[in-house]
Order: sequence, then structure tokens, then C-alpha cells
Amino acid sequence: MNAAEIQQKIVGFLVSATGQTSIAGDTELQESGIIDSLMMMDLLVFVETELGLRLEFEDITPDVFETPATISRLIESRIAGQQR
Repeated sequence: MNAAEIQQKIVGFLVSATGQTSIAGDTELQESGIIDSLMMMDLLVFVETELGLRLEFEDITPDVFETPATISRLIESRIAGQQR
């Protein structure tokens, strides 16, 4: 699965979970108020159940969870690391 496919899944989840229809890959999630601590937990559960990846505590930083694109790149790199 590549970053674009992952991003599409993340955007779809966020649209469904928040009701916001204007979420794109470059949408600032924290600055726009789309993601808060509870939504962050929901997103982490989604990543684990839907993408089969458990993110580590050190992965959960504001710069990684800035946009769907930054989250997708992290997930893509972690999945690629597991396949080696």
C-alpha cells in the first residue's frame, strides 16, 4: 500500500468520524480543530485495525500528525520496514 492509498483511507476515516467534508491531504488537522486528543485516539485505533500497524509512542508527535499526508508517509515507511 502506498502513501496515496493510505492518505485516502485516513481522509475517508476523518470525514466519516468528524463530518467535515473539506479534508484534503494538506489539511492542517490540529490548527483547524479537526483532530483533538479523543479523535487522535480514534485515528490510532483505525490505523491499527484497518492498516494492521501499531504506531509507537515516539511516532505520535505534532509534526507527524500535522496533515493526512504526513501521517500517511509515516505509516508507509513503517509498513515498508515491516516487510523487510
